[in-house]
Parts: sequence; C-alpha cells; structure tokens
Amino acid sequence: MQKIIKKTSFFKKYLYYIFAAFWIIFGAYYYFLSEGKGAVFISVLYLIAGLLHALVAFKQGGKNAEYIAWDEEKLIIARLHQKPKTYYFGPEVNIHISNYHLIIKAPKATGDMVELKGFSKEDLGLLREKFEKPVFSA
Repeated sequence: MQKIIKKTSFFKKYLYYIFAAFWIIFGAYYYFLSEGKGAVFISVLYLIAGLLHALVAFKQGGKNAEYIAWDEEKLIIARLHQKPKTYYFGPEVNIHISNYHLIIKAPKATGDMVELKGFSKEDLGLLREKFEKPVFSA
C-alpha cells in the first residue's frame, strides 16, 4: 500500500496532551496557592478536566497523523484526530486532483475534499501519477 504523509506541526499533533498538561498544572497551582473551600472545588474541576484531556489523548494515540494511502482496490483518507475514511474504487467513485485539493465524489454524498497543502512535491507527483486521467486530443 502506498502512503503519503502530511507534515504536521508539533502543536496540532499533540493538542490534547498540551491541554491535559495545561489543566493539570493549572489545577495543581490553584490548589496549592489558593485558600478556601471554593478554591479546592475549582482546582479539583481543573484536575478532572486535565485527566479527561489525557484520556482523550491516550484513546486517539494512532490518529495524530494526516495521510493518503491507496492500493489497487481502495483509497484511505486520514485526517488529524479523526477516524480514517475508506473509499473503494468503482464506477460510482470519481477522483479528481486540482492544484490544491484532492476531490472524491462518491454516492450518497459520502465524498470528501482534502487540502493538498503540506504534502511534499514528490508525494504529490506520486499521487498525480496514480489518479490523474490522461487527456486525449483528437
């Protein structure tokens, strides 16, 4: 299976881990430097929010990359922090590559449009080689 991977920044890739660390640090800071019962309640809420973000980050461990993969029978589109979508080749699926987007037209409005910004020129050449239809002149 051929695969091209989009370059993703550190902060986009590890967004949930960053938020988890932020909420846990903020909750601990608020707990130790504030006084009163309200401060304890608020700091516990911050700590819970941090732990929930850490749980989401752990659950989405393999979904922190954007890529396009294909073989002879299917095309897989994976977006950042989302479940990959699979499109099987057939007469009802139409794939078009423009300068900036990969457009997939599929039945029942299940198509997709993927921005090609962030992929390397070599990867885009490989993608165009597979999916661009030759133009015939008469």
